[in-house]
Amino acid sequence: MKPGSLVGLSGGRRWLATGCLGAVVLAAGLRLGRPPGTGGVSTLVVQRGPFVSEVVAGGTLRPVKATPISVPLESGREQRIAFLARNGAVLKAGDLVVEFDPWDARKAAADGRSDLASAAAKIQKSRAEGDRMAGSLSLDGDVAKDGLERADTYRLADDQLYSRNQILEWRLDRSLYAKKTDIAGRKLATNAALAAAERALGEIEAGKAQAKIGNAEKSLRALRLLAPHDGLLVLERNWRGETAFVGDSAWPGEKLAEIPDLSRLEAHVFVLEADAAGLKPGLPARVAIEGRPGVALAATVTRVDALAKAREPSSPVRYFETVLAFEKTDPALMKPGQRVRATVRLEQMEQVLRVPRGALFERDGRRVLYRWQGRGFAPVAVAVGHGSASWVVVESGLREGDRVALRDPTVAKPLESPAVAPAGPARP
Repeated sequence: MKPGSLVGLSGGRRWLATGCLGAVVLAAGLRLGRPPGTGGVSTLVVQRGPFVSEVVAGGTLRPVKATPISVPLESGREQRIAFLARNGAVLKAGDLVVEFDPWDARKAAADGRSDLASAAAKIQKSRAEGDRMAGSLSLDGDVAKDGLERADTYRLADDQLYSRNQILEWRLDRSLYAKKTDIAGRKLATNAALAAAERALGEIEAGKAQAKIGNAEKSLRALRLLAPHDGLLVLERNWRGETAFVGDSAWPGEKLAEIPDLSRLEAHVFVLEADAAGLKPGLPARVAIEGRPGVALAATVTRVDALAKAREPSSPVRYFETVLAFEKTDPALMKPGQRVRATVRLEQMEQVLRVPRGALFERDGRRVLYRWQGRGFAPVAVAVGHGSASWVVVESGLREGDRVALRDPTVAKPLESPAVAPAGPARP
């Protein structure tokens, strides 16, 4: 790495490399050197200047509003994709977007029609058997009634005219015909109830078959998804970054694609959990679109997820999804799905005293800097405020113009490379 170059940490904070300290202090107005008597210890003169903290995150452009294309709930079951318009296709209202394999729906419809025919045959059979049984029972009842009427008409109850045996036989015959009449009536009522129950069961099965046919027909009608309006098709990506494809399976309600409103786009970026301190809505940002060098779009943080989440189930690394809103959207330059790299300014302070983090030490439980006193270095207790991976803001204990050591002067260092201060702009 050349001295004075910047280090860009992908998905993390961007700071100046500690190896280019000379460029940092020159650009920041700090003076680096080794005064006589310092024993070769590199020092710098502390001056006031700006302190900037930024975080870099990657992500994609997404529409603010979009019409989702999802598997219809009417399908009722898993569907296999038979046709899918290509990602990024320009669609007109009514164009075919997705078509599902109709085999399952057609089979369900055929099964429903078969079940309906079977239920109709069952109803017809139960009605015919009920009518036949009712006719037979009615005939038995009529015969029993006729015998009972004849027994009542020709009464053999006078013991003066008929013998005891004749009277007993008449009484037995009349009782038998009465019971046969009652039993025939009961059987006829029972047969009617059974026939009605059989027909009701058949009608229930017919209703189920009708519902099955109706659902299958709805599924057949829902197998073709058409574009509701003009637009650009953007296929949905799963957690692996993959889109749906022909032959893939999808479930009712699953989102397959969307047709976005291209007039308003926003950036969804992912900030490492370790770099998200101070991240909040309202912070300014710059967004660069991959493949568009030299283009930097102004944006503002509008939303930050409350919890950090892993982008992959097997990864322990967690990110805060952050939404950035643009001042304006250029449809000729910006397209949904484009990858972007955003630089969010977390913090900016003007005219503060700041020192490299490597110049700060712990001594007797206190944070100290080693300040040059003319004849040697003396530890000075300081109070520090905001900081980054490379720089720390000193709130008290240090004055502008103080010269501090960049390493612990109490520890001997056998070799000390000369201080290098290349020219070139840099930012703390």
